[in-house]
Amino acid sequence: MNPAPSLPPEPVSAYLPLRYVLTDSLAVRTAFDPLRVDTETTVSGRAQRGMLAAVLQRAGLRDELHAWVARGDLVRFATAHPRLEQHARPGVPVVAHPPPAYLYSPGKDGDTLVDLFAEGVDRPGTPHRAVRDTLTPDRSLRAAVRTTSERYLGRGAPFFTTSMDPGQVFEARWQLRGPDHAFLRGLAERIVEVLSDAEGTLTLGSGGTRAHGGVTVEPVRPDRLLSPDRVEWPGPDRSRRANQEVDLVLLSPALLTGEQGQDRPHALVPAVRELLARRLPNTPFSVVAAHVEPVLVGAYHRAYRGPMAQRWAAAPGSVVRLCLGGGITTARVRDLEAHPLGERLVDGHGQFVLVDPPPLAPVPLAPPSAPLPARTAGTVTLSDGRVLPDPTPIDPGRDAELDTLYDELLWNAAAPSVRDHARGLASTGRLAPLTPSLLGRLREVVTHPHDTPDAALDALGHTLDGPDEEGDPVHKVLRERAVRALRRARLVRPGQGRPLTVHAWLSGLSAGPAAWWQENRPRFAHDPAYARALAAVDLTAPDGLPPSNRASGLSTRAEHWERRASARLSLLLVSSWLAEAARTLRAEQDQP
Repeated sequence: MNPAPSLPPEPVSAYLPLRYVLTDSLAVRTAFDPLRVDTETTVSGRAQRGMLAAVLQRAGLRDELHAWVARGDLVRFATAHPRLEQHARPGVPVVAHPPPAYLYSPGKDGDTLVDLFAEGVDRPGTPHRAVRDTLTPDRSLRAAVRTTSERYLGRGAPFFTTSMDPGQVFEARWQLRGPDHAFLRGLAERIVEVLSDAEGTLTLGSGGTRAHGGVTVEPVRPDRLLSPDRVEWPGPDRSRRANQEVDLVLLSPALLTGEQGQDRPHALVPAVRELLARRLPNTPFSVVAAHVEPVLVGAYHRAYRGPMAQRWAAAPGSVVRLCLGGGITTARVRDLEAHPLGERLVDGHGQFVLVDPPPLAPVPLAPPSAPLPARTAGTVTLSDGRVLPDPTPIDPGRDAELDTLYDELLWNAAAPSVRDHARGLASTGRLAPLTPSLLGRLREVVTHPHDTPDAALDALGHTLDGPDEEGDPVHKVLRERAVRALRRARLVRPGQGRPLTVHAWLSGLSAGPAAWWQENRPRFAHDPAYARALAAVDLTAPDGLPPSNRASGLSTRAEHWERRASARLSLLLVSSWLAEAARTLRAEQDQP
């Protein structure tokens, strides 16, 4: 590459969106306890800068190393955030960013988002819980990055590490700067070429030891490398009307200094005022509210193999709410976002985005979602993120022995999840006035040796509601007092509205186990463990993952098996619930 041209006073800029797929576990360190590593759930721009520097140094590209990494004029790195592309829909953002600091969930187990700038902080008697998981800009998705904690025996002391699991997807938008857009396009193509040539050798974090840090990197859109926005939005219009409030939200830590040269995170508001006065001199504005939290920022220097000094910074998600007296165009919005706040801008610090405030009324808290790769037709994505051609699915129905094996695999995988589902049902609702002895009597009915699961369920139905027939000395009909207890006890099924009486729940088996199981099976939206367990052993699912286009989370063959085994599954759920409910009642009675 030729020596980089000197940038004009007002260089143009654009963003290069890059997609990261972790092929190994990854630990991005910010604190430097020698006996403990706790990773961040995002990938800092500093770590990505070290990755590119290592690639250029191995390839002998000294000019590029100086121009792209050392000088920091042409490339500004950016924090990589979780990319929830399994939920991608046209016009919906899929990258989760730090939530604004004013978003809280009221109550200990709140399931709504509240804007405290609008609602007010002082509401006596109502605790508030800050939102920590990253959110998409429209607040429709919440990222839940998967991590694993391990312990090792070091030299005389245990060593702990928490790392991000492989197979997860992130996105970073590097800011490219140059004299014109033609230069930016050429720079983007050259960066992508260098990263493609280094495929298989890229590592993130504090070194590729113990199989940590492996990653594959590719552009998000190979047909259009550059984007004008720091964050992907549904439409191109980002203009703001006059007197409209807008939130300036930090996407990465901002290293700010006070008047005496000391680290001062709360200098964010003065820094925002200075930026607006410099970039929008003819637009009046006012600061409506601000919420700034401090955070310690550290880094690891790959070349010197050691930590850098930690500094206090304004935390990602810190926000300044502004009221712009005059309207600004989309070009002005993008120009503001192209000028980060504070110091060490090349490492991706001080980056922000302008967003609309949330609605005044509370909005539902988005369900958590793991940043896993989207599946492409004709391919299989392995747990480490690698993509392979889709093999021909195995059809168990062509071989009797294989069909028997298939049934046993699914049953063995389903049984633990069904028991867990029963345990969850037993922990919700209201068990009183049931007693352990009554539940034990019902469990004796279903666990008594019967010819088939259907016979056991029929015996339970006879015990609940049937007339007392002569010649059936084993299972007698419940007395009226026991029936009243079953009708007063309540059971709550996740995602299915109002509570149901235990008597109605058990009596529903008389309509047939197939229909009853469909009503009471673990639902994928609330309890995905059941579908994931079956998909892991499903011979017709080559990637071992639940199909995303089916509400049940099961393949067609697994659904057929579930219908055949509905009586057996229903019997397992009922017997497990009776045992867990009895255990819960005994534990309550034993409490002093």
